[in-house]
Amino acid sequence: MNNKHSAHTLNIVIAAMFAAMVAVMTAFVQIKTPTGGYVHLGDSMIYLAASFLPLPYAVAAAAVGGGIADLLVYPETIIYTVIIKAVNAVFFSAKDDKLLTKRNALMTIPSGLVTIVGYSLSKLIRMLLAGDSFHSALTNALWKMPENAIQAVASALIFILIAAAFDKADIKKRMLNR
Repeated sequence: MNNKHSAHTLNIVIAAMFAAMVAVMTAFVQIKTPTGGYVHLGDSMIYLAASFLPLPYAVAAAAVGGGIADLLVYPETIIYTVIIKAVNAVFFSAKDDKLLTKRNALMTIPSGLVTIVGYSLSKLIRMLLAGDSFHSALTNALWKMPENAIQAVASALIFILIAAAFDKADIKKRMLNR
């Protein structure tokens, strides 16, 4: 990019594109689980965005995309999702010319843990606020952990596959005109 203004504009456009992909991959690409929830691949798009964009843009794409998806599917969790998805993006770095660096691959682990623990805490809080007993709320929150773990692992694997393919095609370099 020749100037700061056009780089900022490009980052906003790419962030909006990633926010849309997060929303679609979360709200519409779902595998239902026996516990009434679903596993989605939206987190893989968050990981990709955070490996592609500077941190503020990646955080915005993650929070907006996740928030839109929840608005469409589970509006009762929108506040929790915006926070969790913003934190998911923080672990990754876009400083390398490649998307799939060793660092970014490893960061799927703490990011996945944020998803697992964050949504379990969300479930606990929502049930306590609804008047359920602590024991019941805790049991339900813990029951959500395996499906959230499956989602985290699936998103990490999809991220690794897509990032590797994008790196092979030099997508980051081409999109950012480096």
